Amino acid sequence: MADDALHAAPPDLALSPAARLLWRGPDAVQLELGGNSVVVEGLPLPAVRAIVAREPDPGAAPVPAVARPALAALHRAGYLWPRTTDDDDARLAPPAPRLAGELRALQARHGEAAAELLAARRWASVAIEGTGRVAAHLAAVLAGAGVGRVYPTTTGAVRLAQAAPGGLLPGDEGAPRARAVEAAVRRAAPEVDTTPLAADHRPELTVLALDGPLPEERRDALHAADAAHLCVAVGLDRGVVGPLVVPGLTSCLRCADLIRRDHDPAWSALAAQLATPPRYGPASGVALATVVTGVAALQALTFLDGGEPAVLDATLEFAEPDWRLRRRSWAVHPECGCTAGGPATDPLAAPP
Repeated sequence: MADDALHAAPPDLALSPAARLLWRGPDAVQLELGGNSVVVEGLPLPAVRAIVAREPDPGAAPVPAVARPALAALHRAGYLWPRTTDDDDARLAPPAPRLAGELRALQARHGEAAAELLAARRWASVAIEGTGRVAAHLAAVLAGAGVGRVYPTTTGAVRLAQAAPGGLLPGDEGAPRARAVEAAVRRAAPEVDTTPLAADHRPELTVLALDGPLPEERRDALHAADAAHLCVAVGLDRGVVGPLVVPGLTSCLRCADLIRRDHDPAWSALAAQLATPPRYGPASGVALATVVTGVAALQALTFLDGGEPAVLDATLEFAEPDWRLRRRSWAVHPECGCTAGGPATDPLAAPP
């Protein structure tokens, strides 16, 4: 929309596609937009009719001048939009019909910029690295949210215990894991590209949904490639999302190692032992894995949309028995430099 839309005359304003108008009484309406709402009293009936009408009515009574400041304020808050032309309708349409709900959700937070954000997701690419339940499910969720290229970087075969609703299927047991993840992505979004990027290109984000600590050489490779990466981990009774590392700008996994070492002199020895995978492999409940997937997807999409995820320099953690989501900060450690070597971190290790 043009910048002068902020000064549009009230008859040219209509209820945002993401907003609802509810009558509280004969002279009071409540407008809702996502989790926000506002009560407007004394708005003249012609003004209400003008903003809820699908098409402007040339024969309608004019909107009283006294209502114009209130309508302008509602427009600035995102509850009202300028009426669209046919060209605007085409521009504001979702890239695929299945994304109509995603567009409405973005409109509640970003207003008229929602269509541009959703369109930009088509050009984003995310690499998913991991072998557990979360990796495949998260790949499908990101694809379902409109990310244009989502591809796995994994090897090996699917185990039956890795199946979960929305991710790998029980029938995938024994199939190549990468092929099964690609199939999960296509079930969620048939048009999404699951082809890996060329070796000399990097995705906007690499998600490390690992079953154990990140190997030191992999961590260093991500930093050397200047590749943003999000860690996601789930255990028996605890889930951790983050940190999201932007090399050179945020704290890294080695920073977390050094902070743990400062709090626990035995941490270096513990980290070396935790680098050995559990003998019987990881285990987690499907409900917990699903919650972790949702939180991780929200953080990844915030980053891809150009926002500021809560897991920059931090992790989001939740565990039994209370299941409260807590944010834990991880500052840049003065001894790190964020490119040096060090023991790999187990994100599910108990905090010091």
